[in-house]
Amino acid sequence: MKNVTTDAFLNGKVKLRQSVKGLRATSDAVLVAAAVKAKRNDSVLDVGAGNGVIGLCIGARVPVQVTALEIQENLVQLIQENAALNDRKITVIRTDLFQRTDPLKGKQFNHVVTNPPFYDTTGAARANNEQAKAYMADFNLDKWLIYCLKHIRAKGTFTLIHRPELLGEILMILEQKLGAIEIIPIYSKVGQPAKRVIVRGTLGSNKPLQFLPGIVLHTQTDKPTPSATRVLRNAKEL
Repeated sequence: MKNVTTDAFLNGKVKLRQSVKGLRATSDAVLVAAAVKAKRNDSVLDVGAGNGVIGLCIGARVPVQVTALEIQENLVQLIQENAALNDRKITVIRTDLFQRTDPLKGKQFNHVVTNPPFYDTTGAARANNEQAKAYMADFNLDKWLIYCLKHIRAKGTFTLIHRPELLGEILMILEQKLGAIEIIPIYSKVGQPAKRVIVRGTLGSNKPLQFLPGIVLHTQTDKPTPSATRVLRNAKEL
């Protein structure tokens, strides 16, 4: 594929081919991957997988069986290339989550993880068509979450990262099925509002919701904090 770069994540543990002008992986994907409490040989479903970075980052920490769902043909190709580049096996399925036919009907996984499409109003405008599809804000988040929830195995987990201002909407859906919900705020710097939240929960659990200590990514001098380095470079679980 033309017009791609090969970049290193997790201090070189993951190599990622990605479009120069299209969708590019950010720390969001690495953070949400670190929040998935996967064990050896667990099954993981990555919904809206982009270029496959979430599954690859989980696999860098613990061997898992990854299935990736993605709608864009060029990204499906990149997931396949990235799996080969990292000597990993990923089952890649090209599908529209909102179509009537579900290619995963009846299948459930130990962990479902997603970094749903959204437009980050704090960042630059995204004029590229591929980016627009990946970051669009006018898609149905409720249907996206409901799709994810129906593919979680009993006592399995669901993990996502999103904007804090949509936390209420997210919890209204998740609390219908999940317990032991944990909310982890992500801060760029101390004293700033959270720029993201990670939400994870367990299907069928009766444990109450908890707000966990957040993670601060940068010091006031823009250096990575020790907690950020532990997760974003050393591939530790969040």
